[in-house]
Amino acid sequence: MESEKTLDLSKDRNKEFVENMFSSIQAKTSAYCFQCMTCTNGCPVVLNYQPNPREELDLLPHQIMYSVRLGLKDLVLESRMLWACTECYMCTEYCPQGIQVCDVIYELKNLAVKERKDLIPRGLRIFANTLLDQGRTAEIMDWEREDLELPDLSGAGDEVLQELLRKLGLPELIETKS
Repeated sequence: MESEKTLDLSKDRNKEFVENMFSSIQAKTSAYCFQCMTCTNGCPVVLNYQPNPREELDLLPHQIMYSVRLGLKDLVLESRMLWACTECYMCTEYCPQGIQVCDVIYELKNLAVKERKDLIPRGLRIFANTLLDQGRTAEIMDWEREDLELPDLSGAGDEVLQELLRKLGLPELIETKS
């Protein structure tokens, strides 16, 4: 995404995106945002990228809320902040207007996965593929379990989890078209 792109609201605004987002109770709360930046100032992800978080994250939480209202779908979905968000809910807790910032970000991630699979970060794809392939994301270290006097793990639930993930459609969600 270009960081200094000039937007033309007559072309870049997606009215259907606004209508769809505002049909959600959580996303509708973004209409009350008056850009006080409390969500951004309380965000640990933003704080991690000081002194120039916008360079790394494209949009900051308050800018995402405003962009949703404006209907700037591509700008919002292509924002790296969407995937960097840790879902800690600090933004939502701090918001004086009661905007469900974190829930809006969840909805935007779901939309990105549904409509723009190319935006799913590589690390998330690796994580999901490992779950599908092995039923877990880390190897069982028997010696660690032994040292802690924990019982052996059989891995018996791994296949059940893999099957559940397949039934839920995870392979289709993370596949990329080559």
